[in-house]
Amino acid sequence: MLLIDALLQELDIFGVKQLFGIPGDFVLPLFEQLQQRNHLPLYYLSHEPSVVFAADAAARISNKPAVVILTYGAGALNAVNAVAQAYVEHVPLLVIAGFPSQGEIARGLQIHHQARTVDSQRDIYREITAARFRLDNPDTAGSDIRAALTVVEQQSRPVLLEIPRDALSFNTTAAGPYLPEPIAADKIELAVAALTGRLQKAKKPVILAGVDVRRFEAVTELEALATKLNIPFICTLMGRASFNQHHPRFGGIFLDKSDIRPAKLLSEADLILQIGVIKTDSNFAAHSELFPAEKVLCLEQQQLALKPLLAALLAAPLAAFQPPVMPALPSVATEQQLSATSLVQGLERILTARHDTVPLISDIGDCLFASLHANPSLMLAPAFYASMGYAVPAAFGVQAATGLRPVVLVGDGAFLMTGLELGHCARYGFAPIIIVFNNQRWDMIDAFAPGLNCTGLDNWQYAELARSMGGHGMQVSNLADFDEVLSLALNSNRRFSLIEVMLPAGSRTARLNNFAEGFKAAAKSNLTPC
Repeated sequence: MLLIDALLQELDIFGVKQLFGIPGDFVLPLFEQLQQRNHLPLYYLSHEPSVVFAADAAARISNKPAVVILTYGAGALNAVNAVAQAYVEHVPLLVIAGFPSQGEIARGLQIHHQARTVDSQRDIYREITAARFRLDNPDTAGSDIRAALTVVEQQSRPVLLEIPRDALSFNTTAAGPYLPEPIAADKIELAVAALTGRLQKAKKPVILAGVDVRRFEAVTELEALATKLNIPFICTLMGRASFNQHHPRFGGIFLDKSDIRPAKLLSEADLILQIGVIKTDSNFAAHSELFPAEKVLCLEQQQLALKPLLAALLAAPLAAFQPPVMPALPSVATEQQLSATSLVQGLERILTARHDTVPLISDIGDCLFASLHANPSLMLAPAFYASMGYAVPAAFGVQAATGLRPVVLVGDGAFLMTGLELGHCARYGFAPIIIVFNNQRWDMIDAFAPGLNCTGLDNWQYAELARSMGGHGMQVSNLADFDEVLSLALNSNRRFSLIEVMLPAGSRTARLNNFAEGFKAAAKSNLTPC
């Protein structure tokens, strides 16, 4: 079997439905064979970080491995930041990178796109991938592809798969039937016994759930456990939209102490079950006093598979707790003046009235904090690693994977990084709705370092730029106009729409101010994450 056919067979086994990539000479033979086979849709963008963000979004929204193909050195190394984000936020991504042939290496010359050594690419990726494989042996290539995808699936993290330029001529042997890793029943039994003991001693337990609960398909089990035991569950910012926010035991999203209900539940709990939580400074550093070690019990996929563990705990003979008294949610006033907050409030009102399934994607910045005023059923954001420029190419990946038209919240600073990728929408018939928060500044930077004089961004006409790329471009400066053009965009699915919202100076959300102040205070106090 030719290597290309072995690769496509394995991608089918692991549920890969599309490919993303940017051509370069070391992977041109691979692209040619993929095009000839025409087995999976292949999507091209212009810049390596963008195409990785697109693949990353496809993986997040589908909860299946995604594949991105990049050339050797100049391509793969240009993508390092985006792959690093996928690594720390637990996104299942197979990065296929080109590599020189053995004949090229044997010449003894430095090869174009090579860094310090011919292996520098692999060495750099060692820090941002769960594993690395090189298909340089026809006898093992088929099993190596299987091994790479197995790690992607089991760890929900990126893996590097290098394909030498001449490897596409290999004949190899397919890996055979795929057998998922068996469940460690004895270890689960011991863990359930320990968990049962802790729960029996508790009086006011609380679950803090993170995004890994969704990554490893344990949402149903967690919500059922909360129902059976009458335990309230809270989610982290990264875990947002993973859970049913109308569940009777849902206690809210915890970001900071302004989240009154979850903060109160956490402070009063005598046992906090942290399930599938990526323990980050943004989640914990400013709030360490809420998570003393003696009342925190962490359940992580890396220790035991979450889905079978929660299923076993659900079946254990545990009595339900007294139904918790949920603290009242503070009322949130609807802002009447144009701001990031009122913009998202208006967006939520319009989307709720339409009853459509609309994925919401937020970039980093005040748009992310404003997005807390929406309650989407599908939500993507790089809320921990926080790499700017994610949202626009992520919209591309979401529509490629689901066919759904996403709405994107992006600041003007982040849009400047990757916004030109919108020019590819016409090629594929994609029509996302992009809302640009234009306050003519890098507001996130200004929130953390108000004395810097580099944060101004002016003289950019984003609506005009959108029209030049074949989309609808509209600029608004009041709420009534925003409601009108958003409705027009939602009803127009032939081209992408960009709504440039001219925000008044000083309209930053209170959530961003609170987050920045808490984060800075934690840094000064040398607080460490739980």
